[in-house]
Amino acid sequence: MYDRRLDAVIAAAQTGSFAKTGHRLHISTPAVAKQVNTFEREYGLTLFDRSRSGVQLTKAGREFVEDARMIVRQCEEILRRAQQRGTDGIATVRLGVSILRPGRRILDLWQRDAGKHADIRLELVSMPDDSEAINDIITHLGENIDLISTAFDTGYWNDICSTVALDSEPLCVAVPRNHTLARRARLTLKDLEGTRIRILKHHRGANDTARDLLEQCPSIDLIDIDHYYLDTFNDCAESGDLLISKPMWAGIHPQLVNVAVDWPEPVIMHYGLLYPLDATPAIRTFISRIAALSGLTGEPRALPHS
Repeated sequence: MYDRRLDAVIAAAQTGSFAKTGHRLHISTPAVAKQVNTFEREYGLTLFDRSRSGVQLTKAGREFVEDARMIVRQCEEILRRAQQRGTDGIATVRLGVSILRPGRRILDLWQRDAGKHADIRLELVSMPDDSEAINDIITHLGENIDLISTAFDTGYWNDICSTVALDSEPLCVAVPRNHTLARRARLTLKDLEGTRIRILKHHRGANDTARDLLEQCPSIDLIDIDHYYLDTFNDCAESGDLLISKPMWAGIHPQLVNVAVDWPEPVIMHYGLLYPLDATPAIRTFISRIAALSGLTGEPRALPHS
């Protein structure tokens, strides 16, 4: 439907690095460079300024990538509509899944009920975990991906997408399995004294509440992180650092175990689904059934203006 080299161009624009682009697209760095270089030569374009620190879009490149994103989305939407027309009235609902957003709870719930809704087919769509790509996907829910299951703070996605809260997600601590605290069922702030804990930089919501509470213990060394990647979990397993975590990440890394924390005050996010503001009837039916199966009574708890 379109020149697939555009995938490399768009990803490089998002990541600022051919190496990171290769990681996202599951191809080698030289393969990424070749795709971008041949595309530029073939069409007489200079899309990127290259340096040792990475790549940066030129002015022409910024305008080109913005237009290219629209073309890619249009092509994917054309394919989606064609596929739906070929399924004899069966509507497809696409759940984005990744290492950090595996959607296991949603899949388990739907498997109980799928037979009662033969007119809806659930499709799993692989997606990356880096923040820029995820934010772009959420901004355009309904185009390539309809739903994402994740933890979120009330109001965080206001005016970007709709959300439905299915459960609470109390923040916990991921502990390396060879750490003495890994054998504990629950931890107090006193138990965490003398440890190094990786935590998101000041942001908002439950994470900041956890930070404020931990900062009251001077002997706890807080290490700022910008975003959660699988490499973050790998680094903690190797270094022995602890990591502020969520129940949905239990089992994400074989060398880390989630341990609950008795916080002095509630430190809780929501767990649920993100979906488009203008969701289709099939998406709304899917969400209603998942909400009912998760134990919610009545209408799903769609959070105000979110």
